[in-house]
Amino acid sequence: MANWCNNRIEFKGSIAQLSELAELFSGMAEKEKSTGAGQLPGFVTAETGYLFDIRWEKDVLYYETRWVPNISVMKHIAIYTDTSFIMQYCEMGNLIYGEASFDDGKFSDIVLEIEDFDQYCYSFDTETYLFEGMEYEILDEILDILLERKTAVALLKVENNIN
Repeated sequence: MANWCNNRIEFKGSIAQLSELAELFSGMAEKEKSTGAGQLPGFVTAETGYLFDIRWEKDVLYYETRWVPNISVMKHIAIYTDTSFIMQYCEMGNLIYGEASFDDGKFSDIVLEIEDFDQYCYSFDTETYLFEGMEYEILDEILDILLERKTAVALLKVENNIN
C-alpha cells in the first residue's frame, strides 16, 4: 500500500489562465470521484504521478500522490498553460518535505535531508518537539523553519554564483 504525499500548489497566471486551471482540476476531481482512479490531464503523457483527492480552492490546488510529489507533472502543466507555481509537499513516512517552484522557465526544488530531520526530537514526557532549546507542539513549524533556512542558503548561493 502506498504512502500518501500531500501536495499544495499555488499557480500564478492571468485570470483566464487560473480559470482554465480551475476548470481542468475541477473536471479531474469529478472524474476521480466517478471512477475512483487517480487522474492526469489528457495532455500529460507520464506513467506515474497521478493525482488523488483533488481539490481546487481559491486558486490553490490540493491533492495527494503515491509516495513522492509529482513535480515533473506539475512542470508539464505549467508549461502547457504558460503559468508558474510554488508547490509544497510532504510525505513524512519517508521523510519527504520540500518546496518546488517553477517561474519563467526557472526551476527550484528545496528538500529537507536526513541531517535536517536529525535537528529535532520528540519528547514523550511533554508531548512536544524539541528544537534549538524550544518546545513546539506542531512539527510543521520546525520543518518550515528548516526549509526557510535551506531556501535562504540556496538563494545566497545563486546570488553569489556558488555551487
